[in-house]
Amino acid sequence: MKQQISSGSYGPVEGWEEKYSSGNGYRKTAHNAQNRTAVFTPSIIRNICAMGIEAYFMAVFMHRGLLPRNHTMQDLLEDAEKLFSIEPGLKKTMLKIDDQMQLCSLENFKLTDASPCDVPEFLKALDDVAAVADRELGNERETANT
Repeated sequence: MKQQISSGSYGPVEGWEEKYSSGNGYRKTAHNAQNRTAVFTPSIIRNICAMGIEAYFMAVFMHRGLLPRNHTMQDLLEDAEKLFSIEPGLKKTMLKIDDQMQLCSLENFKLTDASPCDVPEFLKALDDVAAVADRELGNERETANT
């Protein structure tokens, strides 16, 4: 039985602004990491992108007074798709990240290294989710940046 996204009827969940700000920080770090390949491997950049994607989605969910049932890329996607449409390319990349980083299962733990050619795809996914967050949060995101 598929669980539904937990809805809150009490307005935004406290802390959505911090999640949005964290997403911005991860995004900036991920883009700057491209120029420091001796320090930031493709796998580290993927992980930073994944944290940014999660932070942006959490900001949107929390702003709506909702919490996702889990924090894997697939779970975030499924819950987000109940609220708005997700572009197929973004969905594909998020599922690729999930496939490379199966960290939530004790029985099927898997961590695959990312390749350098994956980095632009991961950065685009992060940028796409940032655009979703900007759209969903509207003018309220401006106050979250101050």
